[in-house]
Amino acid sequence: MQTISGPDRARLHLSGVFDGSRAMQLVECLRREHAAEIVVDFSDVKRFEAFGVDVLIRELAGLRGAPTSVRCCGAPPWVTERLDEIGVAVSSSLRHPRWAPWAR
Repeated sequence: MQTISGPDRARLHLSGVFDGSRAMQLVECLRREHAAEIVVDFSDVKRFEAFGVDVLIRELAGLRGAPTSVRCCGAPPWVTERLDEIGVAVSSSLRHPRWAPWAR
């Protein structure tokens, strides 16, 4: 996980497989980051495991009301739907995500 951080905005860039372990790593980074807005970029994630997404959703729901705003980009539609259900902002990726069929 690569982090680019500033006082107002941080960007977390994930790659590989998004499983339960990676979800907990991401949540720990979100808890430690003090930027006003955090963008989580999933565009280089090759595969999303359902358990990892479940862990992420559960943990993000627990972070509601925190002073930090979290926005996600580059996730597949089934993940963005889950994020939207808990009120996490979602935007499209600037490039083709690795999980997309046309990116292989």
